[in-house]
Amino acid sequence: MSQPTYESVRQDALLILQTLQENGLTGASVRLPDVKSTLQSRVGLDIDTYFFFLRKFHYVSMDREANVRLTDAADAVLTGEMGRFEMEVDGFFADQLGVIQDLPDLPSAADDDDDEPTSVFDGRSMTADVLPFEQPGDTPFDPETDATGPIRLPPELVEAPPQTPDVTEIRMSPPGPRRRSSGSRPTPVAPPSAPSAEVRFDSRFERGEELGSGPMGTVYAGEQVSLGVPVAIKEFKDIFGYFSFLQRNEVISRLEQELRAQASLQHPSVVRVLERNVEVERPYFVTERLASNLREKLTDAGEEGLDVKWAIRAFLQTAYALRAAHAAETTHHNLKPENLLLDAQGNVHLSDFGLSRILEVDANLPQVFLGAGGMPYLAPELLAREQDAGVGADVYGLGILLYEMLTGQIPGRRSPLPSEVNRNVPAGLDAIFDRMTQDKRDQRYPDLDAMLEEFYGVFPSGEHLTRGELIIAG
Repeated sequence: MSQPTYESVRQDALLILQTLQENGLTGASVRLPDVKSTLQSRVGLDIDTYFFFLRKFHYVSMDREANVRLTDAADAVLTGEMGRFEMEVDGFFADQLGVIQDLPDLPSAADDDDDEPTSVFDGRSMTADVLPFEQPGDTPFDPETDATGPIRLPPELVEAPPQTPDVTEIRMSPPGPRRRSSGSRPTPVAPPSAPSAEVRFDSRFERGEELGSGPMGTVYAGEQVSLGVPVAIKEFKDIFGYFSFLQRNEVISRLEQELRAQASLQHPSVVRVLERNVEVERPYFVTERLASNLREKLTDAGEEGLDVKWAIRAFLQTAYALRAAHAAETTHHNLKPENLLLDAQGNVHLSDFGLSRILEVDANLPQVFLGAGGMPYLAPELLAREQDAGVGADVYGLGILLYEMLTGQIPGRRSPLPSEVNRNVPAGLDAIFDRMTQDKRDQRYPDLDAMLEEFYGVFPSGEHLTRGELIIAG
């Protein structure tokens, strides 16, 4: 019984290649989610880390249906050519194993004829002169051609110099023990108990329990260390299995752009983005943590719909958040109940601006479908993946949310108007909902200002305040 070692991790990576080969020969599934599910309990580290390694060093490829294929390099490994494979495994997984041991002999600085720094391994840490991660044309380390040059490691595997502010410090208890057979393949055993992990981001945030997961990643409870303030940490994970590494860079670039756009919005009904790191294997961002979301509230209410006064207040809070975003030339295009977060007083805080845009199809990215949970709220132009969808798409999505809050139902083409479903709904909202959700963009409100002007015309007595005044519950 022992902790994962360099030898065991090599065997894990080899097991994945062998399994893919066997599945291909027998007709079993080679889809990424199925293979991951089968093998997670049989490897010592997180299964995604192994696939990240195999894709980075071009041992596997993937098609648009997430079927994993072996490359010629993998075929060479499976026929016994292990030298390069073992060197790349050792270099990539050094950080995950925590202690540098049993590494192959590496050239020292004294062996170099030039002034280029080489990697230093002192049994505790690694420092290196690192080439930019994912440079076009970059190739894996080859002991035959690179024996006298510096080892090229991805940035997440090196210890950043002290002056670098964005440092990720990970403190994690070692994975559970695993049993090894004397043969070349690992012996399947029961899954190791989940490690209790405490992850700090830039020494300011700690990551705790998982709060939920979706098609784009996982959300964890977190805490700002210095003040003890609760935060949410959103980690992107599974989506990157669908892209090549050059495409992954495009996704990361879009993610960075959208996070900066949301962070720049200073509004009481917009979730605050506190930090982000898109330069690691699993990009993440940190936001304020809220008590619940609209989906949970709708589920609790059942098919009766929400209290009309509360629903109208939530509708207005969302409208003003979107209006502020549109004024800053930012659209949401991902409206759905899960993205309307609620604080302890029931106020709406809109989150996840523009995250759907990171997967928009163009010359750089393939078409990827990640579930249909938000489709009822998508305007026809978003469903058609039109590139010029603008503020009208947010007007449409907000109209669908208004109907659902008032009635507890998603509207269809022949659905009755809100006041016909719920007699407590003011009849004046029917025309507003109807115009917001027209299929043709030129038949909707041109923007939220036009919608709000009509809304306050329906309620001239000011029971929902007046235009420009936002209701915040205390």
